Amino acid sequence: MKKILTLVFAVMLLVAMTAVAAAGTTVYVTVCVDGKLEVAAQPVSVSELTADAVIKAAHAAFYPGGESGYAAGIDPTFNMFLINKFWGVDGVPFVIVNAAPIGANPGDPTVDAYPVKNGDNVIISISSDPMTPAPAVALTVDVEGDSATITATNWILDFMTFSYSSQPFAGADVIDPATGASLGVTDAEGKVTVAAGSVAAVGGAAAIPTDGSSASVSGAAPSAPSEPSAPSMPSGQQGDVPGMPAAGSAGAIKPIVEDKNLMLLMIGGIIIIVPAFVGILTVARKEAKKHEEESARFI
Repeated sequence: MKKILTLVFAVMLLVAMTAVAAAGTTVYVTVCVDGKLEVAAQPVSVSELTADAVIKAAHAAFYPGGESGYAAGIDPTFNMFLINKFWGVDGVPFVIVNAAPIGANPGDPTVDAYPVKNGDNVIISISSDPMTPAPAVALTVDVEGDSATITATNWILDFMTFSYSSQPFAGADVIDPATGASLGVTDAEGKVTVAAGSVAAVGGAAAIPTDGSSASVSGAAPSAPSEPSAPSMPSGQQGDVPGMPAAGSAGAIKPIVEDKNLMLLMIGGIIIIVPAFVGILTVARKEAKKHEEESARFI
């Protein structure tokens, strides 16, 4: 009987793990190539919660050549994970997650180990011209009622010190990327308030959902390091070493009870597990009864 109960719990655990893997996590992706938006805050689903997995999923969903447009791995020279091709362009892009580019804070994991969560806003920007740095614009959004306030921050990498500085992305045009309609211009603080609803693109360099689906909110943005950092490679642009922002910098994390996807996952898991448990328990009882009857024959 103990073996049967062990089997029951093992099957329940397996079913629960399968339900979690199948549910996936939704992350919003923007792709900027040479200052032009190729993808504007479109959802991709990933089961592996890393920035690397998000980039692969974006290529699979939107790049004409699929994942062939992306190449990354352990660089033999620096013995660390590096991106060497993105969207078919040779080089390493800025990878911005919510409020800051990966690598804005020194000493963090590379992009293959950078964690993402449901609702994160990921912006990947690359330039095909090594002499022209790609824009690195981070967006956060606060949605309240029928309005959404976007905060745009321009991040600048100093290739001499390999450290970042940031400033408000002021005077940038904000449009609806689907229609091209003007939504406003960012003010001196890099802010603009628009009607909540779909997607807003800022300065042709970044985009974010404005319907509340993105977990990227202002108020948690990390500041650039006060002292120049000195990683072995730059942390964001061509030839960089992608890393991870400090804890809490990726935007507000919704409480578990407010995460609709997690709630659906829990409900789905219960729906699957309960019938499985009842079925296995029924079989176990039948086997136990059969064992008792067979034992009684020899008494």
